Amino acid sequence: MDITNDFKEEILNSPTSIENIEVVYKKNKYNGKLVKVNQLPFEMTIFDNDIKDDPEHAIDFTLAEEITIKFFDGAIKTFKDPIS
Repeated sequence: MDITNDFKEEILNSPTSIENIEVVYKKNKYNGKLVKVNQLPFEMTIFDNDIKDDPEHAIDFTLAEEITIKFFDGAIKTFKDPIS
């Protein structure tokens, strides 16, 4: 998945207003709270309570097909590569 400026701005400008992030890969899905974000290089880690062994998940943007951000105010934004 391409990391667009719009996506980066949503994450970097308001990380405390993010309630939950869902990452969809081809064969699995992770859903959890944002626990870490780095600007350079751009990296994100979420904490998925449903995974008992290793609940921290570093998002792999090259394999991610879709990322949905749910905000505390009820807003939801979904990012995915355009279909070519």
